[in-house]
Amino acid sequence: MRAAAERDRPVVVAGAGLAGLAAGATAALAGARVIILESGLAGGRARTEQRDGFQFNEGPHALYHEGPGMGVLSRLGVTTRGHTPPLRTARVLMAGMPQPFPAAEYSQVLAQVAAAVPDEWAGASTAEWIDSSGLQGDAATLAAALGRLTTYVADMDRLPASLAITQIQTALRGASYLDGGWQQLVRGLAAIASAAGAEIRQHARVEQLAGRPGAWEVHTTSEEIRAAAVVIAVGRPTEAARLLPAGPGWESAGPPVIAACLDIGLRRPDARFVLGIDQPLYMSSHAPPGDLAPAGCSLVHLMRYGATGPAADRDELWAFATATGIRRDEVIVHRFSPRMTVAHHLPSPRQGLTGRPPVVSDSPGVFIAGDWVGSEGWLADCSLTSGERAGLLAARVN
Repeated sequence: MRAAAERDRPVVVAGAGLAGLAAGATAALAGARVIILESGLAGGRARTEQRDGFQFNEGPHALYHEGPGMGVLSRLGVTTRGHTPPLRTARVLMAGMPQPFPAAEYSQVLAQVAAAVPDEWAGASTAEWIDSSGLQGDAATLAAALGRLTTYVADMDRLPASLAITQIQTALRGASYLDGGWQQLVRGLAAIASAAGAEIRQHARVEQLAGRPGAWEVHTTSEEIRAAAVVIAVGRPTEAARLLPAGPGWESAGPPVIAACLDIGLRRPDARFVLGIDQPLYMSSHAPPGDLAPAGCSLVHLMRYGATGPAADRDELWAFATATGIRRDEVIVHRFSPRMTVAHHLPSPRQGLTGRPPVVSDSPGVFIAGDWVGSEGWLADCSLTSGERAGLLAARVN
């Protein structure tokens, strides 16, 4: 039996993004003493920035009503408030101009998506699924656009078909733009964690993890904390590998998923949604319907899936905005992000989600979490599910 001092050692969570906060809240609710360390401000890529009365997420975010992440939030007691995207007036961008949504082709795609069983496409790419589906012409192009829309991935040859099918099916069951931005989730998770006794320390960067199972030593810039278990939820796979005391034990991570984003605050309401069909582009007014902008104004997100270069992407996104009717004299505030990381690891079709690193590391009592960890979920859903799993396992060690 361990000594009392060792039994009382906390679970330490490195990182306070969605994964770290979910891990900390889960472990605290399970009865563990928890310390969450964050090198900057809590929230990671779920933070929301205030600009001239507008609330900018880190690029366009939507929360799926029936995604696995919503299940985690429900189990933790985090409630959400949001509005459905404005899809009734949706249009597509073809040959550089907005056009009516192709209803006939959309029906063809929906029929193929409804009939598809994700597991049956394990090992295949999304491009192979579309080619095998019988979809042709604009219908095939629309299927690829829906794959981009729901996964944020531009390369259909790299995107696992099972992932694309799952994401499209999940998206069709509903999504929300969160009122006040995704900071709502950060506040909710932090409040649950704190109420359960977890301590959140911001501006506390973890520099090194040493020690032994049951008596890990977490070194920050200012202190050393002895921990019973540790959850590493610091974001990039390379940063997690740097902290692990033993070799990671996973094969090389795939490439990150990136995008160029243009966020615009307008002095008039705008409730349009435009999806690029022959170009990897996206545009949607997140407010209205969401509560993210001053009264009478709107917040519009534009994105190029797969960033190419700052100058070219900026020009392309502004041209896209102009083509949809946005005038520069209507713009109150804007922000351009040339190379935003959407997900840290895109698995190959051969790997699929089961090929991602597991939550359990090769060091007993050390667990990892993030949008690239575990076999369940994609993007924020993955962060939340891996965080919950890591928190439960860490609490059991404690």
